[in-house]
Amino acid sequence: MSRMVPFFGVFTSLAALAAAQSGLSVTGFGYSLPANAITAAPGQMMNVSVAGLNLTLDGPVQGIPDSNGLPLQLRGVSVDFVQGPVTVQLGIRGMQQSSCSKTSPCAVSTTISLQIPYELDPGSTDGALLRIKLNGTVAGEVAIHPVTDSVHIMNTCDQNMVYLSVAYSVPPGICVPMVEHASGALVSGSAPALPGERLVVYAYGLGAPNHPAPPGCCSIPEELPLVAQPFVINFRYPDTNVDLQTRVIGGVTPAYAGVVGSGLYQVQLVVPPTPAALPLCGGFTRGNLSVQIAGPQSSDSASICVQGQ
Repeated sequence: MSRMVPFFGVFTSLAALAAAQSGLSVTGFGYSLPANAITAAPGQMMNVSVAGLNLTLDGPVQGIPDSNGLPLQLRGVSVDFVQGPVTVQLGIRGMQQSSCSKTSPCAVSTTISLQIPYELDPGSTDGALLRIKLNGTVAGEVAIHPVTDSVHIMNTCDQNMVYLSVAYSVPPGICVPMVEHASGALVSGSAPALPGERLVVYAYGLGAPNHPAPPGCCSIPEELPLVAQPFVINFRYPDTNVDLQTRVIGGVTPAYAGVVGSGLYQVQLVVPPTPAALPLCGGFTRGNLSVQIAGPQSSDSASICVQGQ
């Protein structure tokens, strides 16, 4: 795999969190640019947008990994995860800044793409935070609300500097869920899924794995790091044979759900039987089957195209 350039629901208001900050003000948190929630699951890939960081970037800056992984400092910026006695310095995937109009004042927002470490413990009584430093000096702290999972189905509009080559077939500005056939091609109107077919869904925020991936993973199935908590798949589709009612198939166990990369998860599912008279779908954006991945504390859905039987 290789695509993407840079998330989400409101759990805590920005005003309530301001007292937990020092020096910086949080302007966003998540997968897109920006959102006003500060919530995180172990292993979650996300963007953190803050104002008040005394830094000027000419354009997006990407962290280039080496044999030790992603850089721990980028343009003088470093980020520590802290929870009780645990401190982890985080690799930085990239940074970018918003622009300000010449005619109206605004605070430049700096967005840092990073991965929350698996060391985050949602069950701990210790508070968790991100400590942002500039040239070794603490610029501010961002409070974290820990959760076991915060599901997000990856799409081509995410801007967290994760790249999947298959997404290059999608026109710019069109947000397409990363749901693929076994061949690796994206599910679309011209390449619909078939009932009974196994599909691959790429996602973030499924939380801690049942064990770390061993070096050189994975030569046997037992080495695969699966997600620790249970997830279910729910399907919804319009049944034109029954007075345009919506049919729901729920509680289906994923065929596979596990970690496949740095903060990236793969969920495999089998398309359920559907009626022959499904509404037409087309292109990348008009689907006729809604697929929902639901965990203990979160869920996310994607609309895909399925061929009627």
